[in-house]
Amino acid sequence: MAENDLLTAYKQIPVITRLMLTGVVLVSFAVKLRFLPYYMIHLDWSSIIFRFQLQRLITPFLVTGVSFNMLFDLYFLFNYGSQLETATFAGRTADFAWFVIFTCLSSTVGAYFLNVSYLFEAMLVAVIYLWSRINSERLVSFMFGVTFPAAYFPWVLIAYNYVMTGAMVPWAMLIGVGSAHLYYFLDTVYPSMGGPRLIPTPTLLYRAFPAARGFQAGGNVMGGQRANAATAATAAAEASGHRWGTGQRLGQ
Repeated sequence: MAENDLLTAYKQIPVITRLMLTGVVLVSFAVKLRFLPYYMIHLDWSSIIFRFQLQRLITPFLVTGVSFNMLFDLYFLFNYGSQLETATFAGRTADFAWFVIFTCLSSTVGAYFLNVSYLFEAMLVAVIYLWSRINSERLVSFMFGVTFPAAYFPWVLIAYNYVMTGAMVPWAMLIGVGSAHLYYFLDTVYPSMGGPRLIPTPTLLYRAFPAARGFQAGGNVMGGQRANAATAATAAAEASGHRWGTGQRLGQ
């Protein structure tokens, strides 16, 4: 019974968030148990280009230290990834997958210039950063009950990491902030200024993850969120047998 409950709970995790969590757990433990050589997983451009070890474009995002801190990392990824996937990108799995892919690709570019080899923290902070931008006015509680607006959450994590690691600059986390901000700017800010949406979700992802019935795919983060909310409200009204707010204008 307990095994069935765990399996049911696992299957209820949104698909992209579930894939990320599963990948992190499998790769991290495979390295810890020496099933996977450590020297085969870090980001190394010479091995990628000259030896075609393309797995190095993926594995740096899926490995973290197997320790007590790993539980916090997995919780943050589960919590904020699930919220993005089920609320902001509700019914638009392909668009959320594209956000993850785009920020990971951007992070590899940043890692090249900053000589960073492991990028799990970049992926994690990218998810948290986008969530914090969309929910900027929500209050977040951190250690010892400190409460602050969500907009500051990524920077609090970076400052905490800086202190706990003995004043080492957390370049991977900063790369994550930069990649997520780039996505947010190109996806939402620039189009709101009258520019085109420069990073549309690839059609291939829509084929793999079709939009749920009744949801609008392809919109930017904020526009898609509003469209999804309106669609959900319309569906609820139709289910109740009424369609409020669809009457004619006065005088017509």
